[in-house]
Amino acid sequence: MGGGGNPGPSFASGIATNYGGTWHQVSTTGLPNRYIAGVTVDPANPAHAYAIFNGYSRRFVPGGGVGHVFETTNGGQSWTDISGNLPDIASDALVLSHGQLALGTDQGVFAAWASRGTSTRWYRLGHELPNAAVDDLTAGPEGYIYAATHGRGVWRIRF
Repeated sequence: MGGGGNPGPSFASGIATNYGGTWHQVSTTGLPNRYIAGVTVDPANPAHAYAIFNGYSRRFVPGGGVGHVFETTNGGQSWTDISGNLPDIASDALVLSHGQLALGTDQGVFAAWASRGTSTRWYRLGHELPNAAVDDLTAGPEGYIYAATHGRGVWRIRF
């Protein structure tokens, strides 16, 4: 493996990390066999991260799996499904800010308190946000997040 930020030519799919000092693939046991839309690492703890999955749950496809948001607290050795009461909808972006999670989905933005594990309860965020897919989220200053929608512009939401 070479230097820099690249996990190397042996990486084919999954999630790779250099947590612990060297690049390696993390365990994907328990994770759905679907497209990984993103990984969000807790800036206060590099062993704590969230993986979000696009697409719908695939109960009928062997290994397709269910769930959209998964949490690890041990650098990817194990994962917990924290999808809770989320609708079965594609997830596109996740922001962790001030102990809260904001999740951009094809049905808008959902939020939850972080570190609730399997008892995570999600709620709709953005009172005036249009019913549109939210493809990207960014934490901004003064307690706001910015939601980039599909065809409806960028929205600032108090978070």
